[in-house]
Amino acid sequence: MIGKYVNSYEVDEIIESGGMSTVYLGIHKDIGYKVAIKALNPLLQKKPNYIERFRNEALLLSQLKHPGILSFYDYIENKDGIFIITEYVKGQTLEEYIDQVSGPISETRSIKILLKILDAVEYMHFNNIIHRDIKPSNFMITSDNDIRIIDFGIAKSLDDTNHLLTKDGTKVGTTFYMSPQQVKGQVLDRRTDIYSLGVTLFQMVTGQYPYEKSTSEYEIYNKIVNDPLPSAKDFYTGVSQKMLDVISKATQKKPLDRYQSCDELRKDLSDKPETTEVQSTVSLKTRLIEAVDVDLNTRIFSKTFWQHLILLFATVGFLAAVVSGIYFLTKKDVRHVIEDKQLLLAGDSLNAEPIEVLNYGETVKVLNFSARPAKDGIYWIKVYSLRGNAGYVPKSSLEIPQIYRQINSVFGNTLAGTMVPSKYKRALRKFFIQNNMMSQNYTSWKLFAEPKKDFEYSTISEGDFNNNSIPDFACVISNIETNQYKLLIFFDNLTEYYSVDYKNTAVKIKKVEKDKNGGKWFMGETFKHRDEAGIFSEIQKFDYLLSEGLLLYNTDTKQNLLYLFNTYEKMFNVYVQPK
Repeated sequence: MIGKYVNSYEVDEIIESGGMSTVYLGIHKDIGYKVAIKALNPLLQKKPNYIERFRNEALLLSQLKHPGILSFYDYIENKDGIFIITEYVKGQTLEEYIDQVSGPISETRSIKILLKILDAVEYMHFNNIIHRDIKPSNFMITSDNDIRIIDFGIAKSLDDTNHLLTKDGTKVGTTFYMSPQQVKGQVLDRRTDIYSLGVTLFQMVTGQYPYEKSTSEYEIYNKIVNDPLPSAKDFYTGVSQKMLDVISKATQKKPLDRYQSCDELRKDLSDKPETTEVQSTVSLKTRLIEAVDVDLNTRIFSKTFWQHLILLFATVGFLAAVVSGIYFLTKKDVRHVIEDKQLLLAGDSLNAEPIEVLNYGETVKVLNFSARPAKDGIYWIKVYSLRGNAGYVPKSSLEIPQIYRQINSVFGNTLAGTMVPSKYKRALRKFFIQNNMMSQNYTSWKLFAEPKKDFEYSTISEGDFNNNSIPDFACVISNIETNQYKLLIFFDNLTEYYSVDYKNTAVKIKKVEKDKNGGKWFMGETFKHRDEAGIFSEIQKFDYLLSEGLLLYNTDTKQNLLYLFNTYEKMFNVYVQPK
């Protein structure tokens, strides 16, 4: 589609791609006006139910005119496909904002965002439309901090009796955010969106999903139907009781126990807790005593006075400790964990007892630093975790929010952030900055990771490429705007790296073991062989590797390239492998 026209709009680039449709950036050929072009997957254009659903999305959007809802421009069916034309909204989704920028969003900002969302959803409900797929990735935060609902793919009019769109007993929605009634395939009303808004609020204030991503869909369905939504406070200790109550009521199992409308939810969110004045009951009286009236043998301060004074000092000391504790727990020094599955330890030693496991991207509050390295040579930081535990982590496993955002912008998916070791995360950030590949925490170059499987090509590999018994790191990054690929190899000393460009062709890599474990490979040497007829021919020689190598596979040419580091010349030799 890139370079083609949909009416007067040239298709410029892909914004987002999914199973049912792809969204492109369209630019008007005469005035340069930008729009979003949503194209139905060509494989689905012969299936009536998918075409009907796509038309339904266009129809519902055309009926909604609200500043918090994506503006509809046109619906087109022609020989090139089926398209919905809408306004182009520049920004990032609420999910991206949580994952890449904020982590847990402060309750004040969460309320402001949700109130804007409620305005749009309430307007939609007023027009007898339910969304059925409320979730953070379907809300766009614009560059001027407004909110838009951007996807109406499975929205439904309550007045519509078309059973092609959804049959009774059919599950629709995104698993984590589905109401019990959605899971059961029951008839839905506005209160299903209320439930999904409650789960969305949970994710906003905790920065996390209510269920582990590794949990099976069947298990999640069971939990949604039978168990209360997990407490947000178990995921982030800073969640207030008021917020817990709002989330709990919004996500009740029975629709009658939930908020019955967006307005009810809005009122509870907007209510401020009552404040009470505390009046002092202590009265201080002063008695002036003339010096001549004082009997030196008389005790001016009684035993009771001294007891009260001691009690006063003890109280002041206790309050000072409390204030000090509050200061440490609320101070601004917040860091992000950049080493996935980092252990929070009970002491400043690798041998200390583990308290909990910290995941990549989690925030922790710094309590104090170690000015000098411990006996094991590690600089330790004492921190307070999201789950309310205090413990120690290596300083190298944490980063300040600004640097974390830059690191995280490099990763095209969550898996990439979990697979790359922390020291190579920093190396990637440094490479991007030094080579002007990053601007204001954004880069079009991304590292997309794939599940790691033995003997298969991927985009990430670790190996001892320079043969010093310390693992090095290699990865393939791609430019989502220009279809370019780049191979990067970082050595363990972090002072050397190797980079090579591949234009308009996708490449993948894997490590090759040395010696017999890796098999024999062609490394440029040949020898002459004479056959029985006395004719000489050149034969390629295959040998075992003396150090670990990196095999690169070109998905277009189906060609394998073997990268071997020459420790004498300090460079990589590249050998094309016979097909």
